[in-house]
Amino acid sequence: MKKGSAMGIRTERRALWAARAFGAAGLAAACMDPAGVSLAYRLAVFCWLSPAVGCLILLLIHRVTGGQWASGVAPFLRAGAALLPWIWLFSFPLLLLPPSLGGSPSLAHPGLAYDGRVMVAARACAMAAVFFGLSRLVSDGAGSGRDPMRNARPWVGPVGLIVLFFMLTILADDWLESLEPGWHSTAFPVVWMAGGVVFGLALALLGGLWTGAAPASDGRADRPLGLDWGNLLLTTMVFWCYVSFAQFLIIWAGNLPEETTWFLRREVGAWEYLIPAVALFGFAIPFFLLLSRRLKVSARGLAAAAILLAASQVVYTAWVILPAGGSASVPGVLLALCFLAAAAGVFLNRFAGAARRLREEVR
Repeated sequence: MKKGSAMGIRTERRALWAARAFGAAGLAAACMDPAGVSLAYRLAVFCWLSPAVGCLILLLIHRVTGGQWASGVAPFLRAGAALLPWIWLFSFPLLLLPPSLGGSPSLAHPGLAYDGRVMVAARACAMAAVFFGLSRLVSDGAGSGRDPMRNARPWVGPVGLIVLFFMLTILADDWLESLEPGWHSTAFPVVWMAGGVVFGLALALLGGLWTGAAPASDGRADRPLGLDWGNLLLTTMVFWCYVSFAQFLIIWAGNLPEETTWFLRREVGAWEYLIPAVALFGFAIPFFLLLSRRLKVSARGLAAAAILLAASQVVYTAWVILPAGGSASVPGVLLALCFLAAAAGVFLNRFAGAARRLREEVR
């Protein structure tokens, strides 16, 4: 057994044991704060749905543009895309929870209202079908690195991106924006999608580096692969920060109560310290790290930037979801952390396992 495969198997086992331990702790914490179960569960699902969405978006982009940047990380991008529809199915139990347990207030609407339970469930089923279809269409690889038009199905990239963008816009509105009654932002889905791309690329890059990908080695374009990985990570991070700040600036300038309440709720108590932390560790430090050519061709430099960005996306997702339940309490925070860590263990176990099998198929 090769070193990379042995490390992958050990990682899978440790992640699974961690999931079991934190899952048991989460069940105990749920007894102390049953009203927070829905939000904690939603955080666990959507935190790890985000990088899977990002992996699918990156695969579709590569189908359109090509490029050597997929070298070394393609198995992990494919693994994330393959997990996406299955993670999405785990969101369905949220449809059964009443608002009194932290469920979405819009799901209390009766009949066939657009944002009522029946229509949200119908759209969720349609989204599941699209996720399964797109993950199947990209299952044969990241696409041709030199000439994307030589792909077996060249239409998958552009058509998939168009369909996915509109579908994810509806998904973000149904499952995340709806946590705040009456609040809507056309920029929020773009912020969420961009964050998913940052998260997915960071995890794929960490997986590639963990299994021996060499940033200093030259790719098909006769330049170090690390330059492409670092530049792409820098670009996606800057774009996410730009649309995030643009959303805040527009809402702040408009100063409409129905829009500003979303931010005001997230500036109470401990929540107000999370965004400065994300700005520092999810933008400022990685930005300067990724400006350095020397660090971009260094496994440690790239890994440091990827870890900071992945952790920042987890914190940002918590900042989006958890304040909808009101002020943070100690039992609620413990419950959310346990659910999040348990979901992380399951995700990493399946993610590493799928990537390992894909790498072994290539060999």
